[in-house]
Amino acid sequence: MKWMLVYIVLGGSDPIAVNALGPNGDVFDDMIECFLAREQLSITVGGSDGYFPTNSQAVCIPTDKY
Repeated sequence: MKWMLVYIVLGGSDPIAVNALGPNGDVFDDMIECFLAREQLSITVGGSDGYFPTNSQAVCIPTDKY
């Protein structure tokens, strides 16, 4: 099983959810790698230590599609 980090942003008329690693469908080999990347993403987008700014969130989702 692989893990995908999905970044969700609410705003405007349509919410957006994207693969945080880009449009190529990149995924993580294990959950821990995904969670560590989630923490780093929170800092990159203006949050801190796993907390995201208001109207945004990221989740690690298990997948068998990749």
